[in-house]
Amino acid sequence: MNDLFYIQESEGVQTLKCRPFEEIPFLRHGFSTKRGGISRGDYASMNFSTNKESQEIVDENYRRFCAANGLPLESLALTQQTHTTCVREAEGFLKGKGRTIVGNDVDGLVTKEQGLGLICFTADCVPILLVDPKAKVIGAVHSGWRGTVGGIGKKAIERMVALGAEPQNILAAIGPSIGPCSFEVGPEVQKEFDTAFGGRLPAVPSDRAGHTMVDLWSANEWVLRDGGVAKEHIFKAEVCTFCEHALYYSHRYTNGRRGSLIGSIAMEE
Repeated sequence: MNDLFYIQESEGVQTLKCRPFEEIPFLRHGFSTKRGGISRGDYASMNFSTNKESQEIVDENYRRFCAANGLPLESLALTQQTHTTCVREAEGFLKGKGRTIVGNDVDGLVTKEQGLGLICFTADCVPILLVDPKAKVIGAVHSGWRGTVGGIGKKAIERMVALGAEPQNILAAIGPSIGPCSFEVGPEVQKEFDTAFGGRLPAVPSDRAGHTMVDLWSANEWVLRDGGVAKEHIFKAEVCTFCEHALYYSHRYTNGRRGSLIGSIAMEE
């Protein structure tokens, strides 16, 4: 982790924060850790997946996280993520309805609505939070390797622009995910990255013959820059979920026996 990010603890809930986002008075955001919830076993202690645990346990985890981070528990938008490049707008009618699934096969959300929180789920994939502080438009994106090569971050920017944002004003926070130290892929996946990024993301051989290491952080930075976001407006936490599995859920480290993290963002009304 670098100096642009820090862990905030509030009532036992530990949240990773982006300092430049904290400087925006109306913005509320956070990347969850495993600390502060009531989940048990493989999911201890702050899991946000109802596929893993009961609705009651997940509800309490949301309540604690939202209370610790000033997020609107009564107005949260989320999606059924399936590693697509689909980005949807979360509209004002969702406010006051609790946690609402905006769509299936959707991996990114944007909104201009104040008082509406956006959620993305991860456990090695890349969470990206976006804000245009001038136009007051925000976004939350789940970018796995398929979403990365498909440019979902750029598609989210395009949806934000449709709501009045300007790419040069957008700030991006790239949260915890599997890092270039741990994300080993086979030749088929490497070919996808070569096609998408070419020489901008050179292949790095791994210790296994025919396999390579991929830098999802840099790849998503390039996607965002292709969308018009300035390099100096892209903040990377540089936190590897695989290496830091004690604090973050990692699908690859646990072979799927894990909970789900969230990236979250909202604007105060």
